[in-house]
Amino acid sequence: MTKYFALNWVTLYKPGDLAASTNSGKYLDFNISGESLKEYLGISTDNSVTPFGWFLNKSEQSKALKEFRLQTKPHLADNRIEIYICNECGDIGCGSVTVQIHDRGEKIVWAKFAKQHNPDEISSLFDVEDLELERTSYFAALAVIK
Repeated sequence: MTKYFALNWVTLYKPGDLAASTNSGKYLDFNISGESLKEYLGISTDNSVTPFGWFLNKSEQSKALKEFRLQTKPHLADNRIEIYICNECGDIGCGSVTVQIHDRGEKIVWAKFAKQHNPDEISSLFDVEDLELERTSYFAALAVIK
């Protein structure tokens, strides 16, 4: 079944914040037909963010966006793309969640979700089904990222 894709701003509070009104930053999280992708994958920690909105270095965000839009070849082995990265440094060595993204005409398919600590090898696969995303909502959501 094809799912609707959207992006939602999420505020991340880091340990040590003294008040709920003191946030540590915001990032755009993936929303799949009303459910956070983190919930779908069973990720319960807040130490990972998407590549969108969190870091001040917009050149890295721009490179990631081109991979998500399928405009450039992914930099990881097996054509994988980092969808969640370390909120401190963004380095894969700290642990990332990766996926393969395929263009299937009317659908964009996110397949073989995995944990990864090395650009060349997968640590483990998530036990979830591939996501078939509605093409129009996918590219419309990505269009808001500058």
